[in-house]
Parts: sequence; C-alpha cells; structure tokens
Amino acid sequence: MQQDKRYFAVVAGSLEKHARAELEELKAEVSLEVPRGLYFSCDQETLYRVLYTSRLLQRVLMPLLNFPCHSIKYLYQQAYKNLDWTSLFTLEQSFGIDTNVSNSFTRHSLFAGQVLKDAICDSFRAKYNQRPNYSNKEPDLLFNLHIHNNHVSISQDLLGKSMHQRGYRQSGHEAPLQETLAAAIIRLTGWNGETPLIDPMCGSGTLLAEALMHYCRIPAGYLRDNSRLGYSQGFDPILWAQTVTSSNAMIRELPKGLIQGSDISGQALEITRMNLSPLPGSGRIVLKHSRFQDLPSLEGVTIVCNPPYGVRLESPERIKGLYNELGDFLKQKCQHSTAYVLCGDKDLVKELRLRAHWAKSLKNGDLDTRLAKILMR
Repeated sequence: MQQDKRYFAVVAGSLEKHARAELEELKAEVSLEVPRGLYFSCDQETLYRVLYTSRLLQRVLMPLLNFPCHSIKYLYQQAYKNLDWTSLFTLEQSFGIDTNVSNSFTRHSLFAGQVLKDAICDSFRAKYNQRPNYSNKEPDLLFNLHIHNNHVSISQDLLGKSMHQRGYRQSGHEAPLQETLAAAIIRLTGWNGETPLIDPMCGSGTLLAEALMHYCRIPAGYLRDNSRLGYSQGFDPILWAQTVTSSNAMIRELPKGLIQGSDISGQALEITRMNLSPLPGSGRIVLKHSRFQDLPSLEGVTIVCNPPYGVRLESPERIKGLYNELGDFLKQKCQHSTAYVLCGDKDLVKELRLRAHWAKSLKNGDLDTRLAKILMR
C-alpha cells in the first residue's frame, strides 16, 4: 500500500463539515478542520479519487514548505534555499502563484507573490542561467503562497484551477450559484431519485446540473480539464487512468422526467439547455417555460430552488412579494412534497409564511444565506 501523504483541501465558507464528511466517504483521513479548509491524509489512489469525484472541494494543495516568517527578505531566503524548484518543474513549463495574506508582516499579497516568483526564477538562473515563464493565465503549475499570523505555507495546487469549474457551464444568468454550493444543497436534501426533483426557478440550471451529476453518479471532474495534474511530482498516469475509468463506469441513466426545471425567462431556459448539454443524460431533463405560479400541482415531489434576491430584483418590496407568492405556491400546489429554498437572507425565510423544518446557514459568496427545508402536508 502506498504511504499516506498530507494535503490541504480548500473549501467555501460554511461547507467545512460537509466537505469533511465527503472526504471521509472517499476514504481520506481528515486530521484538522479550520475555517475554509481541511487537512487530510491519504494514499495516491484515494487522492486521485478525491480530485476526480469530490463535489464540494474548491482546491487540493500539496504542501511544499512551511516556516515562521517576519520579513519579506526572510521569505525570499527560505523559498530560495529550502526548496529545489528545478526538481518540481522544467524550463519548458510555465508557473503561476496564487497568494493570500492576513495578519502578517506584509499586507500586500501581490508583492509577496512577486518575491516568491523572484526566488523561483533565481533558483533556475543559478542552475541553468535561464528562467521559466511566469503566467497566472492557466499556467502548467500553480503554486499557492499563504501567509497568516507570520507563518508561511507554500503549496502546489494539484489541479491548477478551482474544482468548482465542472466544465459544463458555458454561460451564466443573473449571478448563478457556484457549483460547489449547488452540490452541497443537493447533498443536504438527501435526494437520490425517490421522488421527482423540480426547480421552478432554474435560472442557468446549476441546481439541475448538480442534481443530474449526483443522481447519475457523474464525477465532478468528468468534463473538467484535469491535465495539469500530470505536472505534479510522482504523477502516476496508469493509476489516474484507472481512477477515471472506474469512476466513469459508475455512471447510470437518468429516468425521463425525474429531474425537471422551469423559469419565467425564455433566455434563462436557453442558457440552461446550453449548460446541461455536455452532461450525459441531460436530454432526459424536462424543461418548461413558465412562471412558477402557473405550474400545475406538484404533489409528492422534491422542490429545490434559489429564488432571486438582492441585486437580482429592484426593491425589498418586490423580494418580499416574490417570497410570499412562492410560499403560497408551495402551500396550495405542492401537497405532500418537501421544498428546499435557498433564501438570500435569513430574514427572508419568514416571508415564505410557512414553518421551516430547519434552516441551515450557507455562504453564497459574501452573502449569508439560509437553506430552508419545508414540509408540505
């Protein structure tokens, strides 16, 4: 068995415990949970499974160097002396740096990233009298520099891009949900095809896409460009290919009409069709151009939706009115159903005028939203 190595998973705020549960389901061992992140250990086979199938992680970082640091000069010295950069990549490969700084000797993330860049380039100059190409636009290798409380962590981002980028989204429509949040919502519903799942305000279709991928067991990395993983140290192409093949073999067919969506905007539905089209089984999702108020009765179904709010509507009165109408629709037309409504503000839950079975806090970017579960008798 391969020796376990330690990694760091970056997650969106409020998803830490859900990402931890997912990692443990994938047989990784989580050792520490911190705000927006998880330290975990696993062998290479499990790592590849995490990278290809995880729906909730944003990034997976492989630690390279950690040290206390109180000056820019010391950052350069340690990065230059204590890492053999020339063993990590070649002159023919490009690199980029993603930097985060907080509560430390510098407040300037761009400058700190420039110093690390200089240390890397100087390492190559010392050995080859040449420097590699630096680019933050899809580089071959992406390094992460994290400075917090005067402690420096330098890591390699194994996929070189955010894992929320599934590869299916070709167009957005009025502040679409990030894919990882949509996946978390589907996960929190506990839905697995026992009842039809319907999004009556589907927008650009992110919830529908994540529901499809969840039910059909389509790996989160199925359409993603995962090629930069090949630049990581110790990459095993045979093991990666086996992981992809075995994960893809689990994909199952979507029954016609099990997932449905509708929207008042015809343009939004066209965007939804475009975004869903690369995914297997998307043609079996039923889409309808309609106001949710005009939909027929939906008895015994699972409803999941993200109603417009904030900048997506003109006034607080319109927002409250929309939530009032949605609550009436659920009460009058959705008997014996369960609804999961992502409310753009905790105060909007009460505007549904229905008793919430629970309301969980979820971060949607900088917004503190609430996912309300409502049972209709």
